[in-house]
Amino acid sequence: MIKKLYNNYIYKARLKNAFIVAGIYLDFKKGDTPVRRFPSIGAFHNKEDCLEYVFYLPQGLNPEEIEKNRYVFAQTFGRNFELQGDGLKYTLKVFKKELAEKINFDLAEIEKRMSNKKMIVPIVSGYDALGNLIMYDMAPDPNLLVAGETGSGKSVMLKAILISLMLFRRGEIEYYLADLKMAQFHLYRRCEDVKTVDVEPKAVLKTLKILEKELTDRCKIFDQYEVEDITEYNELKGVVKKKSILFCVDEVVMLKGNAKAMQIIEKLVCLGRACLMFVIFSVQRPDAKIFDGAIKANLTVRYAFRHADKTNSNITLGSDSGADASKIKKSQKGKFYMRHDETILLKAPMIEKEEAKELLKPLKKIPIPDEVPENVDQTEPFENEFDVEVTDLTLPGSEDDE
Repeated sequence: MIKKLYNNYIYKARLKNAFIVAGIYLDFKKGDTPVRRFPSIGAFHNKEDCLEYVFYLPQGLNPEEIEKNRYVFAQTFGRNFELQGDGLKYTLKVFKKELAEKINFDLAEIEKRMSNKKMIVPIVSGYDALGNLIMYDMAPDPNLLVAGETGSGKSVMLKAILISLMLFRRGEIEYYLADLKMAQFHLYRRCEDVKTVDVEPKAVLKTLKILEKELTDRCKIFDQYEVEDITEYNELKGVVKKKSILFCVDEVVMLKGNAKAMQIIEKLVCLGRACLMFVIFSVQRPDAKIFDGAIKANLTVRYAFRHADKTNSNITLGSDSGADASKIKKSQKGKFYMRHDETILLKAPMIEKEEAKELLKPLKKIPIPDEVPENVDQTEPFENEFDVEVTDLTLPGSEDDE
């Protein structure tokens, strides 16, 4: 017990020493007496994966002093630390282990985790500093945003998500994929359960109309069978069970000028949860004019790979997260912040192109022409005009440069 108290004292002393070296304090006089006030250390926890400090800045101390002297924290604690704060309260995590430079796609571990039937649509996130695989279920959190610069690891992340689902949830999920960069999703063509792989905005709009009709049909089921959602409907005897549907679009910014497409997307993200219809968006730069407020509010899970600057990071994660994805180095491909219940730093598992092809081989089938339901309107032209009034992707309290 005495040793533990002594160690805690030493750990706190290291942080206070960092404040002294960095000049992070206020000097003032109380009467004729000079007073120096340091940030107050509100809590310290010696956790399994990190040393966690919580400290508060004294009133009147410029928060910019923290960012300006970040190098002092690196010199004091080493470079494997994370500092998040809102200008008043800060959390400093000094990790005992570093995230691995490269983490391979562990097929056996992922299969074991994916076999948990309590999760309807289990999504692979990544590995934490202790090497734990982090996953979450899309059923309660139906919409995911993956954002980051070119080469930061977004495509690697999407491969891990889609391939794990296709391999270990075969026959349970239907996939509608849109690759507007025409660079990644050709990998999934002719895979079972993959209904469409669109590469042009006009084709995406056609797919969205199919999904809109399916959404409407599923909503009618609620009243017809007096159920609250499709999960409850699937538990009824004698009904044809409805599969989960995943709509994934890479570089969604290329759809922002199409009013009809964005209108349907809004329906999907707002109503999809009860209907077992889920959405993944991927963007390079979290442009402040991609989504309107309704879509933005329903993007409850966000992955932020390397961003160009803190403003863009705040658009993705929200300034209240305290995390800054612009601090991720270009050499740290696959490293990202996940915002869910809390904001954590993770590393995406790597799947090489040839490995991905081999994994998907058992899922390939003879190509079948796409069928469009007779009552889906295909006559509406694609709108090229950017006629949608859109706002930013900012969470409440976030910053924006627009």
